[in-house]
Amino acid sequence: MIQHIFLDMDNTLLSPDGSISEKNISVIKNLSIPVSLVSARAPFEMQFAIRDLDLHTTQVAFNGGLIYKPTSTTYQRVYSQAVNPQTAQEIIKVVHQKFPAASLNWYSDTVWYTDKSCKETDFETSIMHETPVISSLSNETQTIYKFMLISFDPVLFNQLVSYLKQLNLPNVNIMTSGDSYIEVTDTSATKANAITQIQTEENLQNDQLAAFGDGENDIPMFKKVGLPIAVANAAQDVKQYAKFVSTSNSEDGVANGIQQFIFK
Repeated sequence: MIQHIFLDMDNTLLSPDGSISEKNISVIKNLSIPVSLVSARAPFEMQFAIRDLDLHTTQVAFNGGLIYKPTSTTYQRVYSQAVNPQTAQEIIKVVHQKFPAASLNWYSDTVWYTDKSCKETDFETSIMHETPVISSLSNETQTIYKFMLISFDPVLFNQLVSYLKQLNLPNVNIMTSGDSYIEVTDTSATKANAITQIQTEENLQNDQLAAFGDGENDIPMFKKVGLPIAVANAAQDVKQYAKFVSTSNSEDGVANGIQQFIFK
């Protein structure tokens, strides 16, 4: 029997326009078991979903870099691990020198920063309904939980992924999300590690856990839970780790998956 459900947000729970469908809201709000969002997003970018779904349990931001319990006005930190400051400076240096056309973004727990205004940040603003702060990232003491690199140019994107991975930067995970986004977090910031912490708190076994996802950063989560479910729009290499494939994120994939594969 499934006792906890973990949901990726972008391209899984959320529709293509960044909203939550009425069916997803209705099905999730009527569940009698806990639901945790497990997202690459920052807490402030998750807040609307926590509110709409009326969630009060432990939530996961930055792919596991920050685990927290929401409160009425803010959140209670359970665990956090930021990117090493020296590594952060190396990332900014490399991107500026080698890939100046890429959109470079980074996140504290409360602010989204970017190095310039461009079509990628404009698109992200339209989806997130948040506005970034343009910054040079000159403060080495700034706490950075995640870098997000965006390019809508497939050639540039693939070059950037390959270059960053061959650098072998210490203590970071470099993961792609879709075909335009690269996420860089601390090595301990994985969805699987975050789920392990929640699982321990609730004294649950793997086969009592279910998860929905679509991207490369969801694979560790799929390996961790007993019932991994991909949405139809998930990448093919992600689907191979799923036990079931639901409908797409534009067709109530989470709600349909809960009804068909968890509570038949």
